[in-house]
Amino acid sequence: MNTYATWFGRVVWLGIFANLAIAIPSLIMPGETLVLFSFPAAYPLLWVTVSALFLILLSLFYIPAARQPLRYPPVSWLTVLARLVGVVFFLGFNRDYYVLGLFDLTFLIPEAILLSLAVRTPVSPYVIAKTNPGVRFRLVAIGLLLLAVGGGVTYAQFFRTLPPAYYASDEEHFLYGSIGTESTSGVPYWIWLVLPRIFPDKLPREGGYAALGMIFAEGRELPVGFSKQTIGVDRVAINCAVCHSATYRKNPLEKPVIVAGGPGSTQNPQRYLQFLIDCARDPRFNSTIIMAEIAKNYRLSFLDRLTYRFVLIPFVKYTLLAQKNEYASYGLLQNLATAGGGRIDPFNLVKYRYLKQPPDGSLGNSDMEPLWNLKAHAGYSFHWDGLNNSIQEVLLSSAIGDGTPLKWVDNDWKKSEKESSLKRILNFINNNPAPKYPFPIDESLAVKGRGIYDQQCGQCHAPGGARTGKVEPIDNPMLGTDRNRIDMWTQSAATAYNRYTSRFAWRFSHFGRQLGYVNVTLDGLWLRAPYLHNGSVPTLVDLFKEPTQRPKVFYRDYDVLDPQNVGFVSQGPEAERVGSRFDVNDRGNSNAGHLWGTTLGDEEKKQLVEYLKTL
Repeated sequence: MNTYATWFGRVVWLGIFANLAIAIPSLIMPGETLVLFSFPAAYPLLWVTVSALFLILLSLFYIPAARQPLRYPPVSWLTVLARLVGVVFFLGFNRDYYVLGLFDLTFLIPEAILLSLAVRTPVSPYVIAKTNPGVRFRLVAIGLLLLAVGGGVTYAQFFRTLPPAYYASDEEHFLYGSIGTESTSGVPYWIWLVLPRIFPDKLPREGGYAALGMIFAEGRELPVGFSKQTIGVDRVAINCAVCHSATYRKNPLEKPVIVAGGPGSTQNPQRYLQFLIDCARDPRFNSTIIMAEIAKNYRLSFLDRLTYRFVLIPFVKYTLLAQKNEYASYGLLQNLATAGGGRIDPFNLVKYRYLKQPPDGSLGNSDMEPLWNLKAHAGYSFHWDGLNNSIQEVLLSSAIGDGTPLKWVDNDWKKSEKESSLKRILNFINNNPAPKYPFPIDESLAVKGRGIYDQQCGQCHAPGGARTGKVEPIDNPMLGTDRNRIDMWTQSAATAYNRYTSRFAWRFSHFGRQLGYVNVTLDGLWLRAPYLHNGSVPTLVDLFKEPTQRPKVFYRDYDVLDPQNVGFVSQGPEAERVGSRFDVNDRGNSNAGHLWGTTLGDEEKKQLVEYLKTL
């Protein structure tokens, strides 16, 4: 073998060992490896481990080129080609991982030069005589066949992506359409389906996912706020409606009425994640038990059975436990447990996971907001604390917070109005009307209440009011509500979010920090209980009482309306059985403040409440 070929083989061997040095830790500890190399987070971590496994198999394919490069020239040139593909992919199409492109480039240059020189250098007759073209061809053919079969199976089982279901109406799309979260946080469908049957003891009561407040419509496979897409296998993930869909009943015997875009007063997405984590921590979360339960419902193909048993179930368990450790490292596990139905801490995880802000022990639990007629709110501040005033940025950042990849957002936002998932959602929430109060209204009382509303509330809450849509400073003694949500968001986080998407045409530029809460419009107010940003006051009648007279403990998440007090039934055996306990003495739960209307007389309060039903 000539000198150039010898050195080519040595460089290839070095590349094999370097590949294994990256791949083996990525296979065993994917999350820790991402952190070590400062790579962006990847969810689920299954994709990291699958990529590591593929890199190991590819490195084994390099061995003939490392041992005898001139005896197996097709393999040698494919080795160089594989490095070139890595350079083009990571430096040209996936720049978040540009370091891997530089890694491949480090080996591509010397390998290409040395192999070019080696093939041009005369080979001794002994080497030529030793070479058996037939054997060489068969080995190369077998290697290529195995690589093709392995690559095809890997693609089909883990990466083959089919378009998600298309829904004709924007409302249906809002409720069940995909926002791209299946690729990052999707749970394989059959695992998702059987978990409540294996782990009913991890749920707050009987009823499967409905026990977590999830809304099921008749004839629908998935609950509202969940979508399904095939990425290798069918995967289930959340969308916007998991927080922004409501139900109500006029009495306990009625079927729930589903209100798309309403505040998800029963939904508990944080408790859903806690349920998944609790399942993963249980010894029963293993391939034998889960596969047996799946078999009771459906017969998977042989290849799917292998995929579920040996790959998906172990890695879903690993991914969920890694999420648990991530939440623990951020100090957010307690937030998961204490939020209760209808509330969520949406920005702390964004602060830590995406914006790399240091954990600060803050608590952002707050009520989910309705998405009604947002086109009329142009120029208003959005979110409870007014951290952004662009509805487009609010929509896109909310999708990112749910787990939608940046590149998915970028590709989707470039599509037409009818093809783009996010643009369809924006169209829906811009034009979605608030629902009408479902009980009779005393018109004579409401007319009198209108005057009181104009005097007491209109400046801050009526469309066109002088302060409507603006932030009311927290130091206003009439406001005085719990400030935990305000303290959660920092100027550093706002600046980081504005930079986070700087390479995209739709980049963020409106994130900031406000020191107060937004004066929101009150459309559909009857369905927005409990009241205040943290849901600490169960009914409108309670809201107009002095804070010391408001309920200290009540139960939320129960969707039966209380027409007398305007809100939901929050006391009694059924509310306690179905709902979650809310104690105003817990951190972030204070029911103090919002003193407007508390000094009115009893008759004036009655008239005002009657008018508020009409909004």
